[in-house]
Amino acid sequence: MAFTLAGLAYRGFHDFLPGEPHAVVVRRAVLDGLRRLAPVKGGWELAWGPVTARMPLAVFDSSAMYVAREAGARHRLVVAVRGTNPVASSDWLFGDFLVGTTVRWPWATDEAAVSTSTALGLAMLQDMRARPPSVVARFAEASLDAVGAALDERIHSGRARLAGTTEAQASAPSSIEALVERVVEDWSLSDAARDIRDRLGAATAVRVAPDDLRQRVLPGDARGAGLDLLSFLQAESEAAARPLEVAVTGHSKGGALAQAVALWLADARRAPDAAEHWDAAGRARITVHAFAAPTPGNAAFAARLAKTLGDGLHQLRNTNDLVTHAWQADDLREIPAVYGSRTAKLGRLVARVVEAVEGLDYRHAPGAVTFAGSLDATRLLPAELVHQHLDAYADHLDLRRHGIDAITFFIR
Repeated sequence: MAFTLAGLAYRGFHDFLPGEPHAVVVRRAVLDGLRRLAPVKGGWELAWGPVTARMPLAVFDSSAMYVAREAGARHRLVVAVRGTNPVASSDWLFGDFLVGTTVRWPWATDEAAVSTSTALGLAMLQDMRARPPSVVARFAEASLDAVGAALDERIHSGRARLAGTTEAQASAPSSIEALVERVVEDWSLSDAARDIRDRLGAATAVRVAPDDLRQRVLPGDARGAGLDLLSFLQAESEAAARPLEVAVTGHSKGGALAQAVALWLADARRAPDAAEHWDAAGRARITVHAFAAPTPGNAAFAARLAKTLGDGLHQLRNTNDLVTHAWQADDLREIPAVYGSRTAKLGRLVARVVEAVEGLDYRHAPGAVTFAGSLDATRLLPAELVHQHLDAYADHLDLRRHGIDAITFFIR
């Protein structure tokens, strides 16, 4: 269930419409998944969002989040955070690769810190507000539903093409795969790899202060423009007859951010500033389900996460998923050997990455459940990367029988 809800956060990633038209597309796509996909069908409803955010001048979203509520159980909520938008270069740069510097965790008295990418992503999630759809938006959503059959036909046709079901596709790499293969080769074998430290440290131009992460609950007179997540949860806490059960979930970058969001919600309840207290009675249970995540922060942050959430911290990592090797130095060093000759060419790149991040002591929180996805030596490197990061998790969780795969994540 958590993995499916995490996957639905990707819906609408490719839409470039602005404003409310974009909100309609994303909302409809998430609702479609909640209504159709077997692991959540009939059991979950949209409670807040989805809300998206873009970097200045960007064409595609860098962040997205929504809250689902278990049907018939007002107190059970899941906060789903989107991972990296694959078509948004701004998200790759700012959401993933600003790991050459860190930001102190504002509620910690020790050395706990998160990467600048995690801090920036968390700040964006905290600022996002969900507004009820307007009359025009509801009409547009109903109109899209009316032509759903035609859209489904197009989507199924696209699925067949993307899955490579034709003989021609089976015998030749796609242009996308060839492009990614060339990029990997260029980065790992050319002199461009030498400036990896500067690229990972590009955060020198991006500053997030610890206090920027201390979100306050909105006062009543400021809620007309919509509710942010903290204010929404406060309203839910006050309205629910039972203590809230808040689970935060995400895949990939979303998995790293899910851990940061969960710890933020836990720490905010004990903050000296009462304006941060979304759960005044301190009775809500907070859990996290992170899939395929890189490290959100350093060893002290990982220890704080484990101590604060205890048995509510759940992580699933595929040891053959290269993303889960970032950004812990000893894990990074394993990458060139993971796919044999296919990843051996990454040795120089990996060495530069290790050089850039080793002193920051990035560390996964303890207690993760791990598995090794099945490798296929006939796959090109980009295809293996995608399979291990997405479909291998669906296989491990036995979701393929429900039609859950990488394309279901991103489209429907």
